[in-house]
Amino acid sequence: MRAWLSAAMLCLCMLCPRGALADGTDAAAAEVLFQKGRDAMVVEDYDAACQLFLESLSLEQAVGTVMNLAVCEEKRGHLTAAWERWHQALRLLDPSDDRVLFAEDQLTIISERLAHLTIRVTGASPKELTIRRDGVVLGAATLGQDLPVDPGAHEVTVESEHFEPSRYSVTLESGESAELVVSPGRRKAEADVDGPRQPAKTRRILAFTALGLGAAGVTTAVITGLLLPGQDQLVEANCPMRVCNDVGAQAVSDARLLLGLNTAGWIAAGVGVAAGTVLLVTLPKSKKKPAAEGKRQASDANADLRQEQALPALALTPTGVWLSGSF
Repeated sequence: MRAWLSAAMLCLCMLCPRGALADGTDAAAAEVLFQKGRDAMVVEDYDAACQLFLESLSLEQAVGTVMNLAVCEEKRGHLTAAWERWHQALRLLDPSDDRVLFAEDQLTIISERLAHLTIRVTGASPKELTIRRDGVVLGAATLGQDLPVDPGAHEVTVESEHFEPSRYSVTLESGESAELVVSPGRRKAEADVDGPRQPAKTRRILAFTALGLGAAGVTTAVITGLLLPGQDQLVEANCPMRVCNDVGAQAVSDARLLLGLNTAGWIAAGVGVAAGTVLLVTLPKSKKKPAAEGKRQASDANADLRQEQALPALALTPTGVWLSGSF
């Protein structure tokens, strides 16, 4: 008897007026979409029907549209969506409305068919994780709660900036309740978390190479600077009244070359010293290795630390520029 009554009421629901609760922005369009949705229901095109009802609701909130949408969602197997729509219909219906008992009855039937899934987290704080159930992010407040889900297969993923992702699958029957305990995967390596970083050893090599270039530039600039006065004197001696003999012409050419080399030397010195200094100053600090990694790794870490502490020194001497330090 109850099944017959429910079927009859479902037919009445399909035929009931929408009963708009408030003036919509486009009531005429909402009515057209509603009618097209009912036509789609008749031919069992539930995906199209549900979409038409949703678009009708976006234009005008109507109890009849909500109830038809609840039936439509149930028909295509979306029990949680139907459960939600029947709750919505009860909130919108006047307590004296004859459809209240029908909506309550349908809500009870849907509730008995729903599955329930409780998700609990271990291995990390929920604040560190992003947990998705069937692609929907679950907030911290939903974890540990017995939540309604559609019967069938469900996928839960656990993602984090600091852990490898993990994935779980669970299949529930209608009316079944289950608890799923999830945890993140293994902790990511530091390089994976912070992004690729240039190894300290490579940066040290680049720093000393840049400083070597700077030292070579200083040497070139100093030597050419010492030679330029002699070339100037040779030009003056062989180019009286700006008329140069063969020796003077060659001296002018050599002077120009020395001047170019002198300028290039100072530029290389400035760029090399600046780049090398920046690379050394910004070297990442060595981190202590866990004791479990063994004495060999600890020894390597100490060697790296000593190399970082042995900063280079530049010295200008009568015979040139010297660069000292650990390479």
